[in-house]
Amino acid sequence: METIEGSCHCGTVKVSVPIDAAGVVVCHCGDCQKLHGNAFAMLAVERAALRVGGEAEVRWYDSSAKARRAFCGRCGSRLFKDPHGSPKVLVSVGLFDRHLPRRVIKHVMPETAPDWYAPPVDGSP
Repeated sequence: METIEGSCHCGTVKVSVPIDAAGVVVCHCGDCQKLHGNAFAMLAVERAALRVGGEAEVRWYDSSAKARRAFCGRCGSRLFKDPHGSPKVLVSVGLFDRHLPRRVIKHVMPETAPDWYAPPVDGSP
């Protein structure tokens, strides 16, 4: 299976996802804005298909009643959002090369975006 490889800023945590993972989903919710400084772009990856190296540095915390999130304990890079009960894990697109072979397929909660940028209001790319 062909994969896409990525890593956190310091390179300690490495990730591998199938190249056919879903396209990029961009979330504009308040939590993502607070945690990332703007919208959060992520790939939805089947839990069983995600490979993680450097797991000893992955730090998890419950960010809401619906999900937990992870970051690198060494450099602080945001890594994952893990919705409770979902078969998929959301992997930060920022971990991958800028030439990611995927494009935005959906905007989530665009109505909550701050007024300094304007995502599509219908959720389309």
